[in-house]
Amino acid sequence: MNSAQASQDFSYDLVTLGQFEAGGGREAQIRQYVRKKYRQDLAGLAGLDPQVLAGLFRGELVAGRPYATIQWVLRLAPFRPLELFLLFDQDPEFGTDLRIFFARKSLAVPGEDAFVFAWDYVALLARYGRGSFSLENPGPGPEWLPFMDFAPEDAGPIQDVSLGAREEILEKVTPEVVEVAVRRMDCGTFARTGGAWEVTWPLLGDLSFRFSYGPAGSEMAFDSHGARKYAPDFLMSFTWLYINGLLRECRQVDDTLPKLSAYF
Repeated sequence: MNSAQASQDFSYDLVTLGQFEAGGGREAQIRQYVRKKYRQDLAGLAGLDPQVLAGLFRGELVAGRPYATIQWVLRLAPFRPLELFLLFDQDPEFGTDLRIFFARKSLAVPGEDAFVFAWDYVALLARYGRGSFSLENPGPGPEWLPFMDFAPEDAGPIQDVSLGAREEILEKVTPEVVEVAVRRMDCGTFARTGGAWEVTWPLLGDLSFRFSYGPAGSEMAFDSHGARKYAPDFLMSFTWLYINGLLRECRQVDDTLPKLSAYF
């Protein structure tokens, strides 16, 4: 397949991180990670089955290539409207590269959130590429482990950052609004438990996150497999992203909720 044929087969309308608000510097930072910090690790992806990786990332391989040196394209859709496309490139002249694009509709998501998703996914791929993680995918574990039950003693501030000023919205949002917001995200399961509500999200193929909120406050819990596999800072990064996504949708449903920024 030549480059012209590949381009014709790849019909997605994509944008770069640089096209998000204040995205230029973030795009450059991601490129630094890919081309320098993680380049050797990412080269190791060439020997891995991309279909297995897709399952581990809760994504899918898409047909078509924008140009001939692309080995595979992984599409990730954490929640609506965000979609990322990771293109693994092996060029005989320029070596290994990983290009990150977004579906144009993703521009509705804050640039910082898009950047953190890209950063997390690149770092995770690098771990698989260098063999730090096994390709076995047992799925999420059968038990829920509250974050503070297994996190290091100094992890409290990380959890506080994940919520921060968002507590102001959480105190006022109703379960009914949360339920609709979860449906709008097109990801996650809402439930009521006594006087509290909870949302469970599948984050990766072998990682799930449950966020609960009620009169006693909030609790963040992860499945027993993912809690042991992934580092606390990585887990809290995903926590921050998904709570952000939930609260953005809550404000779309109920515009009387406190407005914390242009996106909340």
